[in-house]
Amino acid sequence: MNTITIVIPWFGPDTAGGAEAQARQLAVAMLAQGAVVEVWTTTGRDSFAPPDLVYYPLGISQVDGVTVRRFPITPPYAHGIPFHLASRQYFAPVPWQLLPEHEIKLLSSLVSSVELLEAITTEREGRRFIFMPYPFPTTYWGTILAGDQAYLLPCLHDEPYAYYQSYHWMFNHVQRVLANSPAEAAFARRMYGLTEQHVVVCGEGIDLTPRGDREAFRKRHNIQGPLLYFAGARRQKNTDMLVRYLREYWARRGGALTLMLTGRELPEIPKALSNLILPLGFLSSAERSDAYAAADIFINPSMIESFSIVLMESWLQGTPALVNRDCDVTCEAVEQSGGGLAFSGFGEFAAALDILLADANLRQTLGSQGQAWVQANCRWEDVARRTIAALA
Repeated sequence: MNTITIVIPWFGPDTAGGAEAQARQLAVAMLAQGAVVEVWTTTGRDSFAPPDLVYYPLGISQVDGVTVRRFPITPPYAHGIPFHLASRQYFAPVPWQLLPEHEIKLLSSLVSSVELLEAITTEREGRRFIFMPYPFPTTYWGTILAGDQAYLLPCLHDEPYAYYQSYHWMFNHVQRVLANSPAEAAFARRMYGLTEQHVVVCGEGIDLTPRGDREAFRKRHNIQGPLLYFAGARRQKNTDMLVRYLREYWARRGGALTLMLTGRELPEIPKALSNLILPLGFLSSAERSDAYAAADIFINPSMIESFSIVLMESWLQGTPALVNRDCDVTCEAVEQSGGGLAFSGFGEFAAALDILLADANLRQTLGSQGQAWVQANCRWEDVARRTIAALA
């Protein structure tokens, strides 16, 4: 049996990030299906930490029963291929003349590991490699070095990087692209001219066991009245737009209303909105389950999703959703599940909030539909089986 080797820049119990959480749970799920699984990664913590931080020790360890092999981080370099010339034989198919210099320089500036890449060249036999996510040097150079044993789990969304010629070439030269959702798969096919067979929707799962405590959370934080929630509130997730929309909505409607934001990176909250916005920062998984359950509406304004773990986690707690209509992935999930509404622009945002806040029965119905859909479609054992099959 081939060893399934997940290659990702960061991996560990203290590592934050959607792709990183997906890698941990996918590895465990495939192991439970009887696959031989390893993870190759660096000693770094995550994208929120300094890029040269040595957080985890070098060498081999176990995380949730999965063998993890950690390599040293390579400092950013000016340009060029960042490893020994002996590896150059693997780069013969690369159309260097077609790849803009600034794209290669960007790769040079991101977190990588020369020793990890060298290990791919020397230990590739008997392995199937899953590289994730798509923009990093460990993925780009790694897929070239792994050759016909390279599979890409990109966590792709519509962003500037996706339009690079270098990534267009990479998506076309891996064995298969493993998508988290049908909308992500459709975007990849349109973007890179890929066939139906080249892109497989394996999906993504979540932990279906947590049960949040609505009343306990509200009591702990002294929350009165309607509570809106967004988790993972980073700037690139459109959090600033959400704050602006809510400020305008509250100015027009008035009344008791709270927007709760959680995550490692929160936007700066104006003092004038301190009574409207509750910034809680990073929450443990148990606290986050309570927060989802305590919320009346979960709002995800992000346009850059390939799956949206936080949307699925909110539905698991029976909380209805309001998503950005300009995000194909979350819109598709809302349409398929019947778990919420979508908005485009402030007018639709305000109208959707009016409808949802005025009708508790509607919120319960939408939340229940979302919950049922997640329980049926986000089982890790199903995702693991599809992923293993796609590597065969």
